[in-house]
Amino acid sequence: MPFEPGKSGNPGGRPKGDAPLMELRELARQHTQAALNALVAALDDDKTRVPAAIALLDRGYGRPAQAITGADGESPIQILVVTGIDRD
Repeated sequence: MPFEPGKSGNPGGRPKGDAPLMELRELARQHTQAALNALVAALDDDKTRVPAAIALLDRGYGRPAQAITGADGESPIQILVVTGIDRD
């Protein structure tokens, strides 16, 4: 094994913030009103009406919950978590 049992390969964890990503988010957020205006304007075009409506609803109310079902499409799936496996 590359790491001793109980020891993390990344003890410092994930960095709190990646500077370029944070800058990109800030730049994008500066255009929020213009982006919303573009989506609202797209509601008037037959070709872009539905995608614009979906985008506005997704952002305003969140996406609908996705049901996770079994192979029959109805039964919920069961997740089995196994811990403490010996690899001898």
